[in-house]
Amino acid sequence: MYESEEDLRRLQEMLDRTFARANPHLASIVSPERRLTARQVVTYLQGTKHVAFATVNERGQPRVAPLDGVFVRGRFTVSTGARAARLRHLRANPACSAVHMDGDRVGIAAHGRAQILEEGDPGVDELDRVWTEIYGSSPFSWGEGVAFMVVEPTSMWAYAFHPEEFPE
Repeated sequence: MYESEEDLRRLQEMLDRTFARANPHLASIVSPERRLTARQVVTYLQGTKHVAFATVNERGQPRVAPLDGVFVRGRFTVSTGARAARLRHLRANPACSAVHMDGDRVGIAAHGRAQILEEGDPGVDELDRVWTEIYGSSPFSWGEGVAFMVVEPTSMWAYAFHPEEFPE
């Protein structure tokens, strides 16, 4: 787990704010008894989890790609190479979403803006260290121009059909 108590507090506040303004349909599906706490979310999201990562192209069309996601400090992080269309999309419009799901068992969605971190940028060392620990090599060694994208959420929700199966 890469979260401090402050990260957990901020994440719980984000989850609570999202549910407080949820539309009736979402609120009926992600009812209080099916919501995950911030601590359950970070415990479950340890290591690599596949996410559907969505961006918007220059024509306003949505684009989604499956990527490895690593949850660090209460944020989804993904990486990509310099030539990836998603990186070009985010440079023009940082709006993005990252969603992890496992059938009806669990769903965690974060919508917001991507912060792009490249080699040498402030804050990138922590991500490189975490990803290197998981993968056994630095993402910066995987090719030219690798960048991390950190989803800075404006809304986030977490659902489990049986939340009791997700320990804190």
